[in-house]
Amino acid sequence: MSMFSSRFAKLVARNKGAWTAGLAVVAAGTAFKVVYFNFSRGLIVDHMDRRHLQATEHLKDRRQFGSKMAREREDKAPPLTPDQREQLQEYLSLMREVEPDVYPKESRRWE
Repeated sequence: MSMFSSRFAKLVARNKGAWTAGLAVVAAGTAFKVVYFNFSRGLIVDHMDRRHLQATEHLKDRRQFGSKMAREREDKAPPLTPDQREQLQEYLSLMREVEPDVYPKESRRWE
């Protein structure tokens, strides 16, 4: 081992300029990668923040629009007759039995 390390030390000493240049290239490359990573990460995070804010605002608007349309539909629809209300309840009861995944609480699947 000592023979190898002494030969390696002599080799390094003879080519000190090449080793210095190699280390400088590695250090410069590492510094560039770190700076580029932080810069591109900042751009991506800023862009995602803007998109998130836009999407949140859009979702809020769509929910308000949906609520408004639901109220308008309810206002325009005639009230159910007692027969229609009974038929609707029978239908919903049947759907709870047929599709318990859609109505897990009502079908007592989780109890």
